[in-house]
Amino acid sequence: MPNPLIVSPKTCQGLSWFPPTDVAFAAREPLIPLHAGELANAAATMPLAVVQVDKRWRLVGVCGTAEGHNLFVRDGKWLGVYTPQWVKTWPMDIIEIGDKGVMALDRDSGVLGSGDDSGAPFFTEDGQPAAALAERLARLKANFPKQRTTEKALAALASAEVFTPWPDSVTQPLGLALKGLHMVDEKALAAVSDETFLALRRSQALPIAYALNLSLAQTHLLTRLARVNAPVGETPESLDHVFGDDDELSFDFDS
Repeated sequence: MPNPLIVSPKTCQGLSWFPPTDVAFAAREPLIPLHAGELANAAATMPLAVVQVDKRWRLVGVCGTAEGHNLFVRDGKWLGVYTPQWVKTWPMDIIEIGDKGVMALDRDSGVLGSGDDSGAPFFTEDGQPAAALAERLARLKANFPKQRTTEKALAALASAEVFTPWPDSVTQPLGLALKGLHMVDEKALAAVSDETFLALRRSQALPIAYALNLSLAQTHLLTRLARVNAPVGETPESLDHVFGDDDELSFDFDS
């Protein structure tokens, strides 16, 4: 978060905000942050990858094939069965200052308002989080330790040198224009020493390693979604024509 506003009664005095009413804010984000607590749901509904950001590895859901377009978002609605936690907590996050975590809002998100507009208050008169803020704060508090665990697990996998770029056999059929997507090299993982393998198990890295590779079976969803949710300027096909009676696919257009 390059331009955070620390959320507190003091820093938010005289300010309001406009909680998102849909997920249009994610429409240009092809890579959605995830944490290990989301593995089971996310890996069954989208391909996962790890990417390096500022020399740190991050777990992401791959929701598009090119920059600037999220295939899972159309008309402000999330099309997939599972909605990642990042989508539910945006534009808030927990950032670390020293040894403490504090709630912050992205100033560049476009949701900030002044206290004299129709926006929602951050806090009540007695300094407690107002309803919309309290809901996000509760989610962020629940997610934070899982995010920390995920970061440590990914660092352990990186130290074991088992990350490898997505192969051409995956990227070429997708026409993938995104760079830096990695999975786990299964041969490299099988060849690590017993000591390293135990270290990976202790750091809870193994479930992430397995989920990364298993989730690649979901890349077919990107191909299908590209046919019904093309970038602006392209004409998508009808949903019925693409999905037909395929019982393996389930998309929620009402949530």
